[in-house]
Amino acid sequence: MLNRREALAGLAAGLAVPMTQAGSNLPDMLRIVMPFPAGGALDGMTRIFADSYQKVTGRTCLVDNKPGAATTIGAAEVSRARPDGSVVLWTTGGHLTNGVLMRKLPYHPIDGFTPLTMVYSTYGFALLHRADGPFNSVADFVAAAKKQPGRFSYASAGNGNTTHVVGALFAKQAGIELIHVPYKGTPLTDLISGVVDVSFIAPSSVMQYIEARKIKALAITGAQRADTLPNVPTFAELGMPEIDVPAWIGMLAPPRMPPDVLAALYDGVAKTLADAEFKSKMVAFGNQVSGMPPERFKAYLQQEYARYQRILPPLGIEMDA
Repeated sequence: MLNRREALAGLAAGLAVPMTQAGSNLPDMLRIVMPFPAGGALDGMTRIFADSYQKVTGRTCLVDNKPGAATTIGAAEVSRARPDGSVVLWTTGGHLTNGVLMRKLPYHPIDGFTPLTMVYSTYGFALLHRADGPFNSVADFVAAAKKQPGRFSYASAGNGNTTHVVGALFAKQAGIELIHVPYKGTPLTDLISGVVDVSFIAPSSVMQYIEARKIKALAITGAQRADTLPNVPTFAELGMPEIDVPAWIGMLAPPRMPPDVLAALYDGVAKTLADAEFKSKMVAFGNQVSGMPPERFKAYLQQEYARYQRILPPLGIEMDA
């Protein structure tokens, strides 16, 4: 069985796995479908990759934002596309949680695609509170929430989003009752102003606000502390190991992609991920470049999907596609 800690590490070995183009001729342009709005941190990472990919491979690379319906609009488009190497989906771990939580989904989250690679992973999701707020530790927050059930709120980036799932897992394991406040985008502004009490957000997306002391991190998911937040404990350290929803970005191609096309497509992506300039930009944001080969990425997705099928239904979260 694939070790999840190994899978979320740098996986430099994965970048070195040889894959030949087998005579495949890819289209002149690669279109990356981004199922999130333009302008956010995730969109910015996509465009950094696109610029590097174009520089490394010589292929034109276009980022095409297709937000909506909890990322399923963009995902469905790629799932229906021709597997000729002209289009890929840029997605997050929420792609798998959608597969468990949504009543009706127009595709299977794994079989409806050809897994290409994990682009990068982050250290997970940090439990964040406004800088001038009363809570300085998870223990502080849990104690207050137990004294006043239903008094405190946690914000997410949408119903069923991974930020919602992490919050629900936290509340369940801590034995507290919290109010879930879903947003259509990032809840950062309302978190800073105190409209909501806490939120779970990937540190790489909000480091500038943590450094500016507008928000503070109380704990973080994942197997180890973040290099960028060395003084912030993991939930595992605090006795809450089940709060584990890895934060990663991956690329999925349309289903039934011919092996030679997949090999050619992965070859260009792997060279981009190995590019020193690209890697330095990712590291600056607190991301760990991955690049695992397609078969290994598929195995990781299958393993995580099976895990979510076990741990998510008891949370009672349901979504409509």
